[in-house]
Amino acid sequence: MSPELDVLLCQRYPKIFVDRRASIQTSCMAWGFSCGDGWFEIVDAICARLQHMTDHEGAPQVVASQVKEKFGSLKFYVRRATEAQIDEISRIAGRSNHICEVCGAPGATVVAGGWHQVRCAEHTPAGALSFSEFAARRRAAQAEWERLQSPQGQRRLRGEA
Repeated sequence: MSPELDVLLCQRYPKIFVDRRASIQTSCMAWGFSCGDGWFEIVDAICARLQHMTDHEGAPQVVASQVKEKFGSLKFYVRRATEAQIDEISRIAGRSNHICEVCGAPGATVVAGGWHQVRCAEHTPAGALSFSEFAARRRAAQAEWERLQSPQGQRRLRGEA
């Protein structure tokens, strides 16, 4: 995330990002927000909801321990959260599965260079596969591997068939 948006989130939610400048020995927030600017609105919505729950619904104050992209989805890890707060994080973060991480436009999961990412048409890397195409190729490769592991496949590999 851009330094400007990083600063903005920390200004808006100082209690949630109290560890933003902590050492890497104590918090992964020391690395900053490890996701693209396109997910700023989602991170902001999570923070707004969490702070509202704390300020108006009696929930404990959560502290972010890490905010990142993983396997094409936004992950927002916190300390001191209730089940309800965790559910809200999951619900709101789920939006990242359909929002381009680069620009915030509607997007879909693609796989490029082995990396899962959510991209709009404009930001999809050349040669990227749709997730369904990637999954189909992976199933085909798994079936081929299993075929080669069979006794008949092993004989073929040794040139006996």
